[in-house]
Amino acid sequence: MSEYIYVLGIDGNPQMPTKRKRHVEQLLQTGRARIFRQVPFTIQLTYKNEPVLQPVTIAEDPGRSNIGMAVVSLSGELLSAAVVQTRNKEIVKLMEKRKQHRRASRNGERKARQRLAKKCHTMIKTGFLMRKLPMYGKDKRVRCNVIKNTEAKFCNRKREDGWLTPSAEHLVRTHINLIHKMQKFLPITDVAIEINRFAFLSLEDPSISGVDFQNGPLKGYDDLNAAIEDLQDGHCLMCNSPIEHRHHIVPRNMQGSNTIGNIAGLCCKCHERVHKDARFEDRLKKKKAGLNKRYAAVSVLNQAIPFICKRLEQEFGKEHVHYCSGRDTSMVRRSLGYHKTKEKQLHEVDAWCIAVLALQHVPEKAPEFDHVHEILQFRRQDRSRIKAQTSRAYYHEGKKIAKNRKKAEGQREDSLQEWRKRQVERYGKEQTRKMISQLEVKENIRRYNRLDRLMPGAVFYYQGVRYVMRGQHSNGQYLQAVGMGDKDFPAKKCKIVVHNQGLVFVS
Repeated sequence: MSEYIYVLGIDGNPQMPTKRKRHVEQLLQTGRARIFRQVPFTIQLTYKNEPVLQPVTIAEDPGRSNIGMAVVSLSGELLSAAVVQTRNKEIVKLMEKRKQHRRASRNGERKARQRLAKKCHTMIKTGFLMRKLPMYGKDKRVRCNVIKNTEAKFCNRKREDGWLTPSAEHLVRTHINLIHKMQKFLPITDVAIEINRFAFLSLEDPSISGVDFQNGPLKGYDDLNAAIEDLQDGHCLMCNSPIEHRHHIVPRNMQGSNTIGNIAGLCCKCHERVHKDARFEDRLKKKKAGLNKRYAAVSVLNQAIPFICKRLEQEFGKEHVHYCSGRDTSMVRRSLGYHKTKEKQLHEVDAWCIAVLALQHVPEKAPEFDHVHEILQFRRQDRSRIKAQTSRAYYHEGKKIAKNRKKAEGQREDSLQEWRKRQVERYGKEQTRKMISQLEVKENIRRYNRLDRLMPGAVFYYQGVRYVMRGQHSNGQYLQAVGMGDKDFPAKKCKIVVHNQGLVFVS
């Protein structure tokens, strides 16, 4: 694929890309165009023209960690290809971190209410009270053990229709925002997406049926065998031979399930060896366990895909949104001589196959994927005020003996409470009291974030070379770039051209 140059009109709207590099060079030299973006290379015309637009299809190979993207013309020619690395797995960790902060905050508020109740003599001295919450249940009550809570006037735990988990909602927005990102460079008219390999219920139970599967947006799923073939790329799990047997890791007569997580596709030779060689069977189980990690992301994708389809149909119209199955994509990819490996996932190739399936015209030869863009997703907002906090430390005769008064969650070192208990057992209360009076205490220290700090994902130039920032240190005096290791760039000599936009072209 020769690298295309993207073109914007004087009004900022995208036009058809071009390969005419000499013509583009003349436009830039004569002032009839200016460089709008270096990566991907985009020019903007400075004069008014009448563009001739053609139908352009963007295709997505959905994924949780990696998304394949390809844009093709009506003839199937590849206009752009990219692989997007998302930060969806980070969402789960951030939600867990938020949960811990809120739990600590509510625990502090609860202790404050208990102190106030003790002061006002509203503590429950004996027994407990049962408190009714609105919308909690007709006959259900909440048990109050310490203080007499006032009656709740409302319940704020109601979820709206169409609610998604944060990780699934993030995945939906990422797929939609990727299309919006490419709409800034190309006049996209149609969208194609692969859907059926994420039918989680169908994979768990191939015989499942019902209105949801018959009339829903994911209509037309393949069977379990097709899912296994797609998961293993049509090859035996232990060698590169074609799949001939479906082997149950836990046998059916031992209550093993007939699900994708318990089935491995094997050739005849490997299938026979599994039943005779215990070591070979252990190798199969380990390899299958590693493969099942890919299947773990299916649950999140299963939630996200219907909402992605719904939002695409609302934006582009049903007649401009096209679907295909994972089996069809796999067949086209293999017919063109492409095979997935652990090192080469070929997300961009899958996306191109999805696009040509939507056009209903599969070329005899696939394009050369020698100019595939790399897009990274960065966190756009981080409102956390506290950057880091050190724990309170206790020293006796210059030696650190404890950390924090009480043990924090995940703390391995002794707390002051544990150290005191041990000393009492060893020396007695009087000697321990004397030792405590001699302790040196180093209070905890908080380091705060600057609210106007530069977020990772910003694009900067240093000595005329473009870089994407991945972090900074020394209070913002030095920047670090993606793919440059620990190399530092002095912030005073760097020119920031674009702030973090979420999805950022790295190359």
